[in-house]
Amino acid sequence: MTGSTSAPSRRSDHELSSCSERPTRSWTRPALVLSLFFFFATSARSEPRIKELSAREDRGAVTVTFRLADAFSASAIKNLQNGLPAGITYHIEFFLKRSNWFDAALSRSRIEVICSFNSVTREYLLNYRRDRRLVRSAVITDLAQLERALTVIEEKELFATGGARLSRLRVRVRADIGSGFFLSLLPTRISTSWRETRVRRAAVTVGSAVPGRR
Repeated sequence: MTGSTSAPSRRSDHELSSCSERPTRSWTRPALVLSLFFFFATSARSEPRIKELSAREDRGAVTVTFRLADAFSASAIKNLQNGLPAGITYHIEFFLKRSNWFDAALSRSRIEVICSFNSVTREYLLNYRRDRRLVRSAVITDLAQLERALTVIEEKELFATGGARLSRLRVRVRADIGSGFFLSLLPTRISTSWRETRVRRAAVTVGSAVPGRR
């Protein structure tokens, strides 16, 4: 009688100890996996990239427009206001696409947009340079306007086709985000991937045939 009752008691103790350990093991791994998933998913979404790239030809001149997405954040504003200048360099390349050989580089341009913050006047000073030459400067107080000035680029008549066939002409763009724009502790430079597009003829609008452009 005594032997028959002691054996179930030992099994019961073992089962209770096993049950107390299983929930810990079963919940720890999924929680870790989910945490890593959401961390990397968030990082992937916030990666800066070139969007809305367009290259339009009109009378032999090519106008390039594009936007840098996911490069303007609360941390960027904080870095600016702490005295770290924001700098973005856009590399724009104009080339001839070859199917059976290397592409032929035709021209290139370098656009630099540099912004600093005046803590006394609470204003942002922006300098816009093309190929190391100052094109314009602006004093900005509105953050939405500042974001647009830093990340939306329109370069009119940037390249000349030289009579080449439009079907073979391409433009590609890459951006370098300079020191302190994303990280406030260590100097760094973040580069986007190249974005490429074909050169297309500009849409004909009323008045476009009138001679005398700038």
